[in-house]
Amino acid sequence: ESGFDVVSYFPTFEDPDCNSCGQGNGDFEVDYQDTSEDWWNIVDSINPVAIITFSRGMMLNQWELEAKYVNYIQWVDDFTAPFQPTPAPPDSTLPIDSARFSNLPMDSIVSQIFASELDLYPFIDEASGAGNYLSEFMGYHGVWYKNLFDFDPNPLTSCYIAGHIHVGGQVDWETGFEGAKISLREVIKKLNEILPVSGDLNQDGVLSILDFYLLITVLSGDYELNDIEFHIADVNFDSKVDIFDLIIISDTLTLAF
Repeated sequence: ESGFDVVSYFPTFEDPDCNSCGQGNGDFEVDYQDTSEDWWNIVDSINPVAIITFSRGMMLNQWELEAKYVNYIQWVDDFTAPFQPTPAPPDSTLPIDSARFSNLPMDSIVSQIFASELDLYPFIDEASGAGNYLSEFMGYHGVWYKNLFDFDPNPLTSCYIAGHIHVGGQVDWETGFEGAKISLREVIKKLNEILPVSGDLNQDGVLSILDFYLLITVLSGDYELNDIEFHIADVNFDSKVDIFDLIIISDTLTLAF
């Protein structure tokens, strides 16, 4: 009930508790070409505002937040030819072996997981990449996609946060589920600091009486909203800007005063 949809895509494996799991089936199966094709199709269709990619890490109980991802030319082989990414390196806009970086709220995720007293060891890996295999490939795609919007953010389509978490192979399902929820909550907190204030039509960072009067001019036909302003003014998320949005803004201002 935070105003965000959480959408998940994942492969399936014949034995979900496998040790040597193989390629799997479905979205993001362990194959460079399949993963990349799925990736761009999905992000183009849903325009995610934030991305966390997950994969299994070492056979421990760690919650490892990967700080960086490298544009390698040489990767660990996958299961089906071609065994390497095509092209390699995957990102032609950066030099070989250059890095992109996570901007997940890593410190707060680590702090909250420690505070939860779950059987998890959370930490930030700043020393190396994410393993030079499909985990790093996925993590790189996430921050690569996010970086596409760094210099031209648009509240309607931008991705603001991305990063990868390695989940230890000894983490049980229930603990992993709780760790994922904590991580999502921290990402949502950060998003609420970044995204435009709902109803802030003049985009000065504060919902005020000026926004109320501006919306009155919109409803009276004296001002036409652009796409971004429409998104901000639709405070009840019903894809319309009308008297109901004005009432919500009025009630919010009344409560604030």
